[in-house]
Amino acid sequence: MDPTLYEHYKSLAQQYGSSYLSAQYSSRESQERRYEILSQIAPLQGCKILDFGCGAGHLLTYLNQSGIQCDYTGVDGVEDFFPLAKQLNPHGRFGYWDEFAAEQFDYAFVSGVFNNRMAANVAFYQQTLRELFARVRHGVAFNMLSSYVDYFDEGLFYASPEQVFTFVKRELTPFVTLRHDYLVKAGSIPFEFAVYAYKQG
Repeated sequence: MDPTLYEHYKSLAQQYGSSYLSAQYSSRESQERRYEILSQIAPLQGCKILDFGCGAGHLLTYLNQSGIQCDYTGVDGVEDFFPLAKQLNPHGRFGYWDEFAAEQFDYAFVSGVFNNRMAANVAFYQQTLRELFARVRHGVAFNMLSSYVDYFDEGLFYASPEQVFTFVKRELTPFVTLRHDYLVKAGSIPFEFAVYAYKQG
């Protein structure tokens, strides 16, 4: 994990605890809206789920509240999140990515992980998606900030939806869905997009 990002999220976890703010979301509503979109990749009941960049495990909370019972594993690079996640969801598994290296999952989810600007954003998201896609039986769902926006924050990374789609289509799988049709905040424009990458059609 990028050292600067590690310190950034460690500080957020220590400051905000299990709040949505520790994962850099602006509101609980926008956080859950993103989870809603990602979880539409497929019926998830009974599936084995990997949450990459789990933070305090709010995706599991959302799935439980939605009536979706699954075998959930959350991984993160900041250890301060693990006790927070366990407190919210004692039945969930939380740890470092390497701890579950031998396991396969049905679906992997990535929300907000690719948003912060770093030295090599493109290499980071592409390598992460390659690794995740190799570890799933059915698919990967992820979101990214879109380059089709009316405001750019210099600390954030905005991706071209077309370029991300092309990478997934050419490098990972021919079965891919790009969604740039949803709002995470009322009265805004679609400033992010989601991708579903499937093993099969």
